[in-house]
Amino acid sequence: MALDTDDEILQDFLVEAEEIMEVLSEQLVELELSPEDSDLLNSIFRGFHTIKGGAGFLSLDAMVALCHKGEDVFDILRQGNLVVDAEMMDIFLKVLDILTEMFAQTKSGQYPSPAEPEILNQLATYLVQDTQPSPNTEVKPTTKAEATSTPSASGSDDITDEEFEALLDELHNGSPAEIKTTEPITSPPVTNNDDITDEEFEALLDELQATPSVPSTEETAQSQENKTPAPAPVTAAAPAKEEQTAKPAAPTKQVEATVRVDTSRLDEIMNMVGELVLVRNRISTLEAALEDEDMSKAVSSLAVVTADLQTAVMKTRMQPIKKVFGRFPRVVRDLARSLEKDINLELQGEDTDLDKNLVEALADPLVHLVRNAVDHGIEMPDIREAAGKPRQGNVILAAAQEGEHILLTISDDGAGMDPDVLRQKAVEKGMMDEDLASRLSDSECYALILAPGFSMKQEISDISGRGVGMDVVKTSISKLNGVIEIESSIGKGSIISIKVPLTLAIMPTLMVVLGEQIFAFPLVSVNEIFHLDLSKINVVDGQQTIMVRNKTLPLFYLRKWLANTFVETETPDIEHVVIVNVGTQRVGFIVDQLIGQEEVVIKPLGSLLQGTKGLSGATITGDGRIALIIDFPELMNTYANRGY
Repeated sequence: MALDTDDEILQDFLVEAEEIMEVLSEQLVELELSPEDSDLLNSIFRGFHTIKGGAGFLSLDAMVALCHKGEDVFDILRQGNLVVDAEMMDIFLKVLDILTEMFAQTKSGQYPSPAEPEILNQLATYLVQDTQPSPNTEVKPTTKAEATSTPSASGSDDITDEEFEALLDELHNGSPAEIKTTEPITSPPVTNNDDITDEEFEALLDELQATPSVPSTEETAQSQENKTPAPAPVTAAAPAKEEQTAKPAAPTKQVEATVRVDTSRLDEIMNMVGELVLVRNRISTLEAALEDEDMSKAVSSLAVVTADLQTAVMKTRMQPIKKVFGRFPRVVRDLARSLEKDINLELQGEDTDLDKNLVEALADPLVHLVRNAVDHGIEMPDIREAAGKPRQGNVILAAAQEGEHILLTISDDGAGMDPDVLRQKAVEKGMMDEDLASRLSDSECYALILAPGFSMKQEISDISGRGVGMDVVKTSISKLNGVIEIESSIGKGSIISIKVPLTLAIMPTLMVVLGEQIFAFPLVSVNEIFHLDLSKINVVDGQQTIMVRNKTLPLFYLRKWLANTFVETETPDIEHVVIVNVGTQRVGFIVDQLIGQEEVVIKPLGSLLQGTKGLSGATITGDGRIALIIDFPELMNTYANRGY
């Protein structure tokens, strides 16, 4: 039988449980470093328990069975009867992977498949090793409540709707330690029991959530012996109901605090705001021609309101980059363990916000770069020690906002890259001759690792070495209108920097004119602008170049590539040059006219221009004309070999 994927309860469970899974992934890796951290142990236990509870409510038996075993082991860990080690953590990370697969099956509308018996048996091994009773049948001191009734709560098969609702209220409003009765119950079995213990709380949850497929041997035995319902549920549930009645406002506040909105609605609102920005630009242009003071004030007010609205809507689409960073402790831990390296990962700027679409798009490139830093950047512990370094290597993943852009850096304190080795490798691969390779700057040498097929790995493995697939990373960043830069120092390590815009919906650009057509340069790619004395142009190997701050940059007449109306005319003595970052390379483009900066809304190209090389979209300028947005990496790949 298939699941109803439109079920609101199911969707809420999937959203909340996946958030818990993301946290668990970080917490498990952290726990391996601090195996006796009681707060971590309790938090992870609650994570598995919460997922089990929701899955049990939806009859997702396979998920319940796996989480039940996991929480049993963690209950033993938090009691101090076992201590986490690397082998145990391997098993729990595998459990997390299986749960992820189960969630994928559930999302597709299918009941999750049972976990492999092997993983369940591995978890059961730790339960057998424990000398204490199962967490669901712990031996507790006799209380007055137990003296007059059956000692076990796990054998109770019936619970009323009121008791179930009350317990859920308690679960949503406080942790187990905070659940207390508001007033004593006059019934004899529970006269002096004002607090619910952790053990009783767990028994209550097991009673509500357990399914026939997962009871332990001890639970089954007790269920057969104890046929009468235990009073513990009544003890906790009844006061909970009274407490809820006394304070009805508490849960209401939590419900009203946030509203879940489908991302398609946010995209629609963002599109409308984009249209408003275009109208604002148009009105601003008309106002400049009218020279009316009242009109000027009104347009200024419109500009302020539009900017505030644009910012507010953008913030609704923002997510902390921690959404991406959260997966890296697990990635680094698994790789370091498989490579037998000792590596510490440091995360910085996890609260930096950026557009949801960018968060998702950056995930794969960052994973690739971090894997490369671990595999090929950091040396083996013995080699590091021989070089006078600590045995433990460091990888730092950082994010920070710089104006309208986000700066991401992946740095390591590994071996670094040797420019001469990179030059030699480029010659061996036939990418260039020795003369051209010898003239490459160190920065240009580092950029070689982004070329397709360029790898420094001597042995092929299932883990990428620095350079394996790095061209894919470059392409992915370019599609985001971002730039990538590489710095390295032999023996000290490498730093890869990525700069991307805050959002892909509205883009700050530099407007230029080529022939009679307006073009928009993504501002994130623009490095600087200056007026060039053409007498200072040099020609190297048939390529026009200019010297900018003691660096030689290639120079291109962009109108020859993109302006169909180009006609050879008398060349002026001074030209406008825009220095642009293309990947890790800087290039100079000569344009006919500079208009200025303008925020634009990216529109797809029409059918006539669809697929045109070097163009990523179009927009409407303030004076109502169409401007084409340049895709510099594709533009260079298409035209740079034409020789002008």
